[in-house]
Amino acid sequence: MSEKPLKRKQLPQESDIVIRPDGTIHISFLWNDSVDTIPQERFSSVAEPSLVEYQNCKLCPKECGFDRIKGTHPTCGDFKLRISTAGLTLGDEKEIRGELGSGAIMLSGCPLKCPSCHNPEMVKNGVPVSAAQFVETAFDLAERGASNLQILSPTVHLPALRTVFKHLKRSEFPIPILLKSSGYEKIEELKALEGLVDIYLPDLKFGSSSLWARRAGVPDYFRIATDAIHEMYRQVGPLVLNEKGAAQRGLFIRHVKAPLPETERAEILRFLAALPKGVGVSITDNFVQLE
Repeated sequence: MSEKPLKRKQLPQESDIVIRPDGTIHISFLWNDSVDTIPQERFSSVAEPSLVEYQNCKLCPKECGFDRIKGTHPTCGDFKLRISTAGLTLGDEKEIRGELGSGAIMLSGCPLKCPSCHNPEMVKNGVPVSAAQFVETAFDLAERGASNLQILSPTVHLPALRTVFKHLKRSEFPIPILLKSSGYEKIEELKALEGLVDIYLPDLKFGSSSLWARRAGVPDYFRIATDAIHEMYRQVGPLVLNEKGAAQRGLFIRHVKAPLPETERAEILRFLAALPKGVGVSITDNFVQLE
């Protein structure tokens, strides 16, 4: 039996300050908790993912084919599952944060190069973890009262996440699994997640012919993201809340207002308005232009 790890906190790597329309202020901190002291005996049976899909990487719609086993992609990283930060966060909407917060695990690596990225250092860097360590972190967040397990920046880690999610489902993981992404996802990859994800939270960023999308390196963003959102809805349906108002299943879309042209904004709003009844939609004004 290995020694019980010492739970220690360092200085927070990320803090979110959200001012809501009713005037309430929510401050959220995420810490880089130590992962090298996590005990393995509880989840030693967790299988490690196959590395085949990283060898000729086509996990995102760019399908660049980079060999992430032999090298490190400049934005997506190598083949290792890397956690940038993990903890309870109260910075999300009430449906997502619940009473004690969402159990957020932010991963490193992203196909997009958004000029407005709030956490470029965390997207670039992360601590490599085994599948068993990831599962241990997930259960630790659940035991601390998280309303859900929120996985941020999942795209470049989908093969590993499928392995982890399958184990969590077999282990009767007690809280919903939420996938928070940019929305820039391949339909085939999303279909491979069917039955493993309870809540999808795409961040619908840009319209078609968007200057911001081109700057992010994804000129086809709107077409790809809207198709992906329809697939997400097919899998999980409208938003379902528990008696305390916390999401248990369904599609919840966030749109943070960037300084977009009116025609582009109108295109996004038309798409959101045409979605099936019951889809959760959050439109916020807390956009920060960093470049």
